[in-house]
Amino acid sequence: MLFLVGMGLEEGDMSLKGLKAVSDSKEVYIEDYTSFPYRPGFDARRLSREEVESDFLIKRAKLGKVTLLVPGDPLFATTHISLVAECRKEGVPVEVIHAPSVINAISRTGLSPYKFGRTVTLSGPVESDRERIESNVAAGLHTLCLLDPKIDAARGLDVLRGMGFSGRMVVCERIGTRDERISYGEVPDLQAQGFGAPPHCIILPAELHFFEEEFLQQFSIKA
Repeated sequence: MLFLVGMGLEEGDMSLKGLKAVSDSKEVYIEDYTSFPYRPGFDARRLSREEVESDFLIKRAKLGKVTLLVPGDPLFATTHISLVAECRKEGVPVEVIHAPSVINAISRTGLSPYKFGRTVTLSGPVESDRERIESNVAAGLHTLCLLDPKIDAARGLDVLRGMGFSGRMVVCERIGTRDERISYGEVPDLQAQGFGAPPHCIILPAELHFFEEEFLQQFSIKA
């Protein structure tokens, strides 16, 4: 059996179901190559991306109960969806135990989750990313920009500005955690204030409902 257990956005977010899966498992592994280093508080062997994408976990799960710990929600990454599909193809029982992720935590900004378009992962000035954001803008939809682990919010804002996007944006630092910070303002003002430790994400708001605008004002910054 394979358990895919979400660890949430910070230590302490894992559910009781997730903790029980860990205690019931013969082997416990963790991957954090797409997110921040996560210390679960118990023994877990770290796996590389190549190991997660191979048949390693399926082979181990055929021999006993195995848990893979994943930051955020376990099915946010397509790698893990593929792993579930392969388990079912191989006849290996699999249970997914969900947890908080950036996708539901962004509602803390006051922006309606129903008004978000396609999510973009920024790593640099990529033409396809620009086209996806423009498509969201044209449809009146907010855009959540996740950041490649190699870049922070300052670099992410530079990338967006280099692709021709301007106006007021929302920067979320460590959203959903005890020390989160949400900032709303023009790009130069956001960059002037500086940013703390990752993870960071950036939201390009579309046209705001009056309630969204009113809620965002509490995070507003000025030069």
